[in-house]
Amino acid sequence: MDPEPADTVHVAIDDLLVVVAKAADDLRMFHDTVSRARIAVPPPFPRATVILTLSVIERLREVEHDLQEILTALGLPESPDGGAT
Repeated sequence: MDPEPADTVHVAIDDLLVVVAKAADDLRMFHDTVSRARIAVPPPFPRATVILTLSVIERLREVEHDLQEILTALGLPESPDGGAT
């Protein structure tokens, strides 16, 4: 497979950085909101929500793995924690 031209790679990385920054902000906001909510008595948590929670965890692990592959393809070092969750 032929490598992509440098311009294409830079555009893809720039686009990815924008999306990752937005996702990081959204995840931080979600984290902070749920962390504050844990102080109170939790409302009933339907089984479907537990299943959805597990699904989100799995997808985030897949995203983490894919981002690690991008770092490797760019010849960049792994994250300090080795990408472990």
